[in-house]
Amino acid sequence: MQSKMKPFSLMISSTLLSILIVGLTGCASSVTPNYYTLAPRVEPAHGATLRMIEVLPVSLPDRLDRIPIMINTEQGQATILDNDRWTSSLSTELHDSLSSGLQQQLNAVDRYSSGVPSTNTVYRIAVDFSRFDIIKPISPQNKGDVEVEVSWIIKPIEPIQTAIATKPSTHRTLSCRMTFNQTITNTNSIPDMVTSSKLALNRVTTSISDTVIAAEKGTSQINNVTCS
Repeated sequence: MQSKMKPFSLMISSTLLSILIVGLTGCASSVTPNYYTLAPRVEPAHGATLRMIEVLPVSLPDRLDRIPIMINTEQGQATILDNDRWTSSLSTELHDSLSSGLQQQLNAVDRYSSGVPSTNTVYRIAVDFSRFDIIKPISPQNKGDVEVEVSWIIKPIEPIQTAIATKPSTHRTLSCRMTFNQTITNTNSIPDMVTSSKLALNRVTTSISDTVIAAEKGTSQINNVTCS
């Protein structure tokens, strides 16, 4: 009676071929992540009235400080989007965007990384985000938003004075905070969520810029911001 069993070598070859096909199929079906950034493009500061700033690393809750974009619901449920990511951790995105925006708005140079010396007042800026949450509503009738709670301290650092007599500086340290919601037009669109996040961060940047100018003038009156 003739055997109907396949040769052992043929069985091994078939198994290896199956594994190879499955592996190739898995590679073909993998999704390339989408990457987003909050940092704007900025023209270099120039001119005779350059300010000097020092934007310190941003403080952010651990739950937010990640590369994948996180979406929350009104009930507090969080979803991590592994295929939609920031180009770096969110705290770095916020810091780099604030630094770039402030340099643009104040015609300033950020000396935090370079440590360049200055003969002018340096405005040290410490920013603490308690919230920077993308909220997607459960009901399609409701609009989503970016919920922001942020505080910051502007500390003027005066240059070393070599003159025998100097006038007292009018620059003052200011501690400020603001809370607001930035509407998201379409919470089914990741680009729309990113755009609203940029708009929210631009509001924060403008308020911090106004605070630096207020510190220069020795006042604490800034629109839509509470300062002391």
